[in-house]
Amino acid sequence: MNRKKNTTSVPTLPQSKVNPQLLAPPPQQLSPNQSYSTFIPPEPKFDPNDYITGTTTKRDIILYKEIFDFLDSNNNGVIQPMDLRKAFASAGKYQPKKQIIYQMIADFDQDQSGIIEFREFVRMMSMHPGEKDTDEDFENVFYQFDLDYKGYITVDDLREMASECNENLKDEELQSIIQACDPEGNGTIRKQPFIRYMKSLQKKR
Repeated sequence: MNRKKNTTSVPTLPQSKVNPQLLAPPPQQLSPNQSYSTFIPPEPKFDPNDYITGTTTKRDIILYKEIFDFLDSNNNGVIQPMDLRKAFASAGKYQPKKQIIYQMIADFDQDQSGIIEFREFVRMMSMHPGEKDTDEDFENVFYQFDLDYKGYITVDDLREMASECNENLKDEELQSIIQACDPEGNGTIRKQPFIRYMKSLQKKR
């Protein structure tokens, strides 16, 4: 006697009644060259009202942003030393040394990140003439001449800086600058006499 096989099957839901919206999509498979760390969130929309200070207006901020974007050659939201070098190259023949470029960045880089962010740029642009002329600022100017950190400025240092700025100063003019800042007659300019001399020029403005 042959027994009949049990042909009873599990009932299934008719396909026509399945809601496609309830079906979750399969998880995304990442290739070996992909990772979740490569996700870059979109930059927040620029709002000039976020940068207005007591000495700036909304119109000022919009103007500063246009200048900032022009200098930001890589469009990465910051100004780097390379951006300043490109700006000088496009403006003319003057190409400052790397030390001067990095000093310009450091003068306004409040968080010492090595770059200028837009808020720092606004602060730099909104300063009034003479507002930043402190002993520290004059010291920074001093080391733009004394690139070797000798502790003094020589005639050759002045001549080199004048050449970089496309200024053809005669030896007599260079010597007169040395004498004005060298009360001891050493033939060089020390830091403190240099700062005192720059302060005296500031008072004459």
